[in-house]
Amino acid sequence: MSKRTHAEALQTKRSILDAAAKVFSANGFAKTSLSDIARDADVTRGAIYWHFENKTELLSALLEDEAQKLKLVSTLRAAANEQQRDPLGILRQWSMMHFSEDSRVFFNSSIMSIFEGIIHNNSQVEARERLEELLKTRAALIEEAIRNAVVHRQLPPDTDIELAATYLQATLQGLIMQMRQGYRNLPVEQYQLIVDTIFAHIGELRRTAG
Repeated sequence: MSKRTHAEALQTKRSILDAAAKVFSANGFAKTSLSDIARDADVTRGAIYWHFENKTELLSALLEDEAQKLKLVSTLRAAANEQQRDPLGILRQWSMMHFSEDSRVFFNSSIMSIFEGIIHNNSQVEARERLEELLKTRAALIEEAIRNAVVHRQLPPDTDIELAATYLQATLQGLIMQMRQGYRNLPVEQYQLIVDTIFAHIGELRRTAG
């Protein structure tokens, strides 16, 4: 593939993702067809199928694209990398990134509402299963980052890795849910205090005998 052709393919994919975000937001996932997205992106349905197998894969790619823009994926992968010398510090940084201005905009977006709706809706089985796979991948990366912190002696050797990961995820998800519901939207300094407290105590979650 020539450089020009490759660049054109990337531009087409970008146009499709942008159109999908717009049309999903306007119509919802269930009521959106690939024809709707193709029309808005000014491409053929065939062009969409060249890049995405179906509507579910397109939604998954859209969420991953947003996470990439916010650097949430790359930062978490950096913390999970066994060559990382400061996995706990990178994991702390990743945690705080959820409360940046751009992250707050995304978490309050209609795309995030669609994501939550699918997770709690049994009628969109294929889409829900795909999104659950993304959540499982994130959970596994968090566990790997904490395991790295144990290896590098940033956490005690008997740290309960699974429990520590659950503690971190549950706290972050709770804060994001409060933000989305308009119940509580704190200044970034207070989110920093909460994250600092999490990491000050995460090593106290130890494996129990038996």
